[in-house]
Amino acid sequence: MENMKQLLQEAFGREQIDSFGIIRFTECRVIHESLYQRTFTNWQPQSAILFLMPYYTGEHIGRNLSLYAIPRDYHYFVKGLFQLLLPQLSACSPASHFVGFADHSPISEISAAAQAGLGVIGDMGQLIHPRYGAYTFIGEILTDYVFDSYDTVPAKTCHHCGACRRACPVTEGCLSEITQRKGELSHEEIIMMQRVPTVWGCDLCRTSCPLNREPAETPIPYFREDLEPYLTVESVEGKSKENFAERAYSWRGKKTILRNLHYLKD
Repeated sequence: MENMKQLLQEAFGREQIDSFGIIRFTECRVIHESLYQRTFTNWQPQSAILFLMPYYTGEHIGRNLSLYAIPRDYHYFVKGLFQLLLPQLSACSPASHFVGFADHSPISEISAAAQAGLGVIGDMGQLIHPRYGAYTFIGEILTDYVFDSYDTVPAKTCHHCGACRRACPVTEGCLSEITQRKGELSHEEIIMMQRVPTVWGCDLCRTSCPLNREPAETPIPYFREDLEPYLTVESVEGKSKENFAERAYSWRGKKTILRNLHYLKD
């Protein structure tokens, strides 16, 4: 029943997703045991279908957001994708089960994607695709369907040149994490944000990586529409609840992003 692979090829192709691979579930590393136990109560996954959603739309000179936060939140895209794709897979193999994940997953998505041949693991802890660089989101479908063949390769890492570490302005931790933290920030943390400058996220490790130069722009229409590379206090305060919820920074609420905007103005 390798028409399942043909179905995946065609379904992903309709969404302009051109990078996916399939590995045995035994080759995945479970990192959220409680989520795994809650999800798989009546059946056990045998295969993992990994796919990438590239989001790069250019450098956007003058932006004050990480590149991943310029389009709308990818969780909306992948939710719609699963609503279309999972019923098609179930129709192709009615006796099998299929469940989709992205971001909040029982497995290590980066290591699984590397084993599926979708890129190498960089020292910054991200997957680097040969065409799209580190500017991709990872999704996966776990299933008890058993494929006739798999795409497993040994997971590879980057060249360990140290460029990402040298570019990072934080001695310990991550500037992106600092911008997402609630409450007041220290004077040193505010200075780091102002030097980039950023009100949400940081791309310095990505932009410094020699494997991440000149990435291809995303072919997925969702990530090319409704771009917002620069925020102001006025633009954030003027967003409706629905519009604000579509953005990657919305999970922390307006208070955090407005705090960061005021820090940049000070």
